Amino acid sequence: MLNEQLKSKDFLKRLNEFSSALRQQIDAAFDGWDDSADAIKARVAKVQDPILGFEYFLKNYFPHYLRNESQSKLHDYLFAELPAMLANPKSSNYALAAPRGEAKSTIVTRLFSLYCIVTQQKRYIVIVSNTYEQAAEFLAAIKTELEANSRIRIDFPKVFGVGKSWTAGKIITQNHVQVRVAGAAKSLRGFVHGAYRPDLVILDDLENDDNVRSPQQRDKLETWLKSAVLKLGVVGEKFDVFYIGTILHHDSVLNRILKNKGWKTKVFKALIRYPDNMTLWDKYEAIFHADGADMAEQFYLKNKENMDKGAVVSWSARPLLDLMFVRARDGHIAFDTELQNDPTAGDDAPFNNAIHYWHELPENLAYFGAVDPSLGKAGSSRDPSAIIVAGLDKATGKVYIVKADIKKRLPDRIISDVIAMQRQYNCIKWAVESIQFQEFFRTELVRRSSEMGVPVPAMPVKPTSDKLLRIEALQPHMANGLLLLHAQQSTLIDQFRHFPKADHDDGPDAVEMVYKLATSHRHMGVIKPIYIPEPNFYQ
Repeated sequence: MLNEQLKSKDFLKRLNEFSSALRQQIDAAFDGWDDSADAIKARVAKVQDPILGFEYFLKNYFPHYLRNESQSKLHDYLFAELPAMLANPKSSNYALAAPRGEAKSTIVTRLFSLYCIVTQQKRYIVIVSNTYEQAAEFLAAIKTELEANSRIRIDFPKVFGVGKSWTAGKIITQNHVQVRVAGAAKSLRGFVHGAYRPDLVILDDLENDDNVRSPQQRDKLETWLKSAVLKLGVVGEKFDVFYIGTILHHDSVLNRILKNKGWKTKVFKALIRYPDNMTLWDKYEAIFHADGADMAEQFYLKNKENMDKGAVVSWSARPLLDLMFVRARDGHIAFDTELQNDPTAGDDAPFNNAIHYWHELPENLAYFGAVDPSLGKAGSSRDPSAIIVAGLDKATGKVYIVKADIKKRLPDRIISDVIAMQRQYNCIKWAVESIQFQEFFRTELVRRSSEMGVPVPAMPVKPTSDKLLRIEALQPHMANGLLLLHAQQSTLIDQFRHFPKADHDDGPDAVEMVYKLATSHRHMGVIKPIYIPEPNFYQ
């Protein structure tokens, strides 16, 4: 009991220190404020604007949080969707994955809560984080703003100041809005404010690096979210849930919710598109680890134009070099998880550190193709079809994945796309998975392509071993740089990186077929196209 009391005292002391530091920042940022009646009226009217009010409120009342005037893609989304959620007469469930370091907690948990309090658009707000202590710190920030922010004091005097309840875990503001906090997976019984039940729940980073690793804990948290959190509201009354965090595990609760069609979801990445020339960035990383960050930066500055080409970042405040520095410093796995919301399956992801990329194609490649039509399912449940074109360099034995077209489409469109690629690359052979209905697809492909004057030399492939084993057999070839992808083949890369836990593996399956087809022809003296005659079925 004594230890718990001491911990409680230490915790309250830390909260007080946090509040004192924030109060100093608030005071330092206040350099005067027009307190005339007309000025106040004008500002309040802008805050009350249903579309632009939240953004105006954040940018004008909290300068101590604005360290950079530029906005990220995440910020743009929040400034649009949070007011839209309030305006929507129906209940809303939002789930967002956001990169670390883009002020998601500040904007959503702290300032949006304050906005709802000031405008009285919510009566009862619940904030939940992975621990009670973290949630309490969010509440401490809200309390400090209501106690010390002179801008709020001048424009919203009926809200400003200590309310009738003002504890570490619960407040009731001067205008009778209640805010309570809780830790993830903890009991939420008794969360009632007079005649009111919660009408807004903010879930902020429910998972942490430790508990997200346990399947049992993930299952427990998901059950709690569905059975406790989503039941907090009153049936028939507007009840909003806004879940924001970073995806820490491929099977995290957040990632599960992001796949749930009952939620409005969005995933943000710090690096929206990788640079075209990742070979130069591989050299940057080698210099970084061998000679240090300064030498690596000098290399970047000498090759900046080529190294920047094709890259798209989410936030100009965090430019490409800064992101790639973190990638080199912390490792690719940490970077993909913390900033890209793209964690791998950990030790069970054999390709994660094996992928090599090409930038420029050698001359005189011999081209081969492979198709996985994925015709076993219909409708929205249909797997993506994969069309892969690879180039074989006979001199080195390297196979370059030149085209990776992976998407859902009908058989007729698959045939058209294959014919178009054959016209472009003049592939020596095509491997077509030929099981069940797919054999009919192959014969139809041969017939249609022949009629169009672009005969596709399609050979049937009937897998004789387990698909997962066949795909995994590619790993040493990829790791040894004999099988290369391109940095912009994002869907294929994702399927390899998350294998065998990926939602789909059609791309790797087709790559396995084309790699086997191409390498089997390496030692042939002259590679000539093989044209398969039209089947008798159509004669």
